[in-house]
Amino acid sequence: MLKLINDKVQFSDAPELLKSPSLADYYETSDVTITFTESCSVDCIGIGNTDGVNFLLLIDGLYTEEVIFSDNGLYKLSRAYNNVNTVQITHDGTYIGRVGLGKARFIGCSKSREPGFYTTYESRITASGNTIPGAGGMSGKIISVDFRGGIDREIYQDFIDAYPTQCARSFPFFLYFNKEMGRMPYERLYASTDTDLIFQSSTNNFKYSRNFTYTERF
Repeated sequence: MLKLINDKVQFSDAPELLKSPSLADYYETSDVTITFTESCSVDCIGIGNTDGVNFLLLIDGLYTEEVIFSDNGLYKLSRAYNNVNTVQITHDGTYIGRVGLGKARFIGCSKSREPGFYTTYESRITASGNTIPGAGGMSGKIISVDFRGGIDREIYQDFIDAYPTQCARSFPFFLYFNKEMGRMPYERLYASTDTDLIFQSSTNNFKYSRNFTYTERF
């Protein structure tokens, strides 16, 4: 699984609507330029809630990347770009819910299991058996994933850097199930987890050794 842990857009001059964890807070634009506070490495883009399909990235005014949007989640670029200062994003739609940029981190899953759905609708059943539908709710995807692998220092550093501004605030992650597609009903997801970040430590690495449940967000 590829996961954008530390979203560098959070450390940029991007409009607040593009930084918001809620995809419903969409920014009406077909062209936006993002300037980072500090130069960074970029090899992926997370896109959520847009009516655009064809995205074009101009990186530092020199390199172009094309991304075809199909679902909320993480998209890999053709290669990694280092010391990036600006990214211009244009697309053929009129709005974007959120954009994430940075390094996609691979975290191995021993298996993926229990894909399903959840809902916040609260219906009421009367004594006679009639159902009064709930109002104002929404439905989404949910999946439980087992992690039994180690992570390197760079990934651990991503958690350190992202924790105060993103993880601790329960920001959802952009995900791409690149290695699990044969076992997954979908490839991409924009989802959060309420599991605390607790690692098993050793001399050279830190390990996940637990189950995470990702709940789709909007």
